[in-house]
Amino acid sequence: MLKLMEKRKELISLIEEITHEKGYFDVQDLVERTGLPRSTLQDWINRFVDEGCVEVLEERAGRRRARYARRRARSLPTSACKHIFTTADDETVEIFHECRSEGCISFCEYMYRRGNPHVRKNGLILRQRVKAGTPLRCSDARTSLCLEKVENRDGVVYQYIRTFGGPAYSLTEMMEQADGVLDIKYSPMGSYVEGVIATEALTHLVISVDDTDTPEHGATFALALSLLDLLSSLEGVHRISHNVGFLYPGVPGITAGNAISYIEMGVKHELADSIVDTAIEYLRSQTHSENTGMAVKKGLRRCPELVRFTQRARSGIVTLEEALAAAEKSRVDVHEITGSRGIIGAVAALGMVDCPEGTLMDVRKEIG
Repeated sequence: MLKLMEKRKELISLIEEITHEKGYFDVQDLVERTGLPRSTLQDWINRFVDEGCVEVLEERAGRRRARYARRRARSLPTSACKHIFTTADDETVEIFHECRSEGCISFCEYMYRRGNPHVRKNGLILRQRVKAGTPLRCSDARTSLCLEKVENRDGVVYQYIRTFGGPAYSLTEMMEQADGVLDIKYSPMGSYVEGVIATEALTHLVISVDDTDTPEHGATFALALSLLDLLSSLEGVHRISHNVGFLYPGVPGITAGNAISYIEMGVKHELADSIVDTAIEYLRSQTHSENTGMAVKKGLRRCPELVRFTQRARSGIVTLEEALAAAEKSRVDVHEITGSRGIIGAVAALGMVDCPEGTLMDVRKEIG
C-alpha cells in the first residue's frame, strides 16, 4: 500500500511538471518520462480524472491522443499547511501538522482539543497523540474541525477528519500541498466535508546527549541543535523538535546549570539504525568533552522506570549504574561517545520527552 501511495505522489508530481511546461499532458508524455506500460499509465490517469485532480482538456479523436491537465486548486498564494506526517508504534500514533501561521495553529489546537485532550503545540508544529482504531468524538456542533478516528494499516496512517466552514477550505484546498501527504480524499456531506489524509507510518526517534562542553568551549544545546540540523537534512528524516531541560543543579563538576538536550525526529523505519550511527560519528567528531554520552529511544511507548529515574536525577545525585539499569528496563540504547559520565544525563533526558516546556526548565515540577 505504501509503495502504491508513493507511486501516486510521484506521478502527480510528474503531471504537474509536464502541465507547467506544456500546458497539458497526454499518456505518451508519461510513457516517455517513466518507461511504464501505456495501459498502466492510462489506468492511473483515469483514476486521477475520477478523483478530480486531473481534468480532460480534449477527448481522444481518431489517432489524436486525449489531452489532460493537472487541476489546480483555487487557493490563496500560500497554503497554511506546510508539513503533515505521522509516527506510529503499534496502536499508538502521533500526528504532526506543521503550520505557517501562529493564528491557524492556535485555532486548530483549540478545535482538535475539543475531541482529544492529547493535543499540544510544539513551536509551529501541532502534535496529537491517539490510539489507532479508537473513535474520537466531536464535542458539539460548534467544533468546526474534528479528528474522528485514525487507522494504521500496511505502513500507512489514515486520518479521518470532519470539517465545517473555514477548516473545510483547508481540507479541500490546502492540505494536499503539505509535504508528507501521500494521498487525500474528501467528500462534501451537505453542511460539512469529510476527508481522509494518508501519510507514511514513521518511526519516532529521540536522541539525547549530555556532557559535550568544557568551561571554555562548547555547549550541549548547541551541539544537539547542530546534530538535528544535520540529520533532518537527510532524505527520509522529518524534523520534530529540539529541547532543553534541567537536572539536579547540585552535581559537582557541572559547567552551568546541569542542562541536557534531546532531539526528536520521524524517520523511515529502515533508516533508524543508520541515523543513530551517523549521530555517533558526528558527536564524536564535534564534542569538546571526554565524557560525552548519548541515549536513544525508538517508538512512542511509555517507560515508567525511565520517568522514575529522571525524577530522581532532577532532585538529587544519581549514578551511572542506576542510569544503565533504567535504560535496560526501558529498552533504551546507550552509547559511550568519549566517556561514560554523559550517559547519566542522556538517559535522564529521555524521561523528559513529552514534558511541557515549563516542566523541562523547573526541576521542582514532577514529570510523571
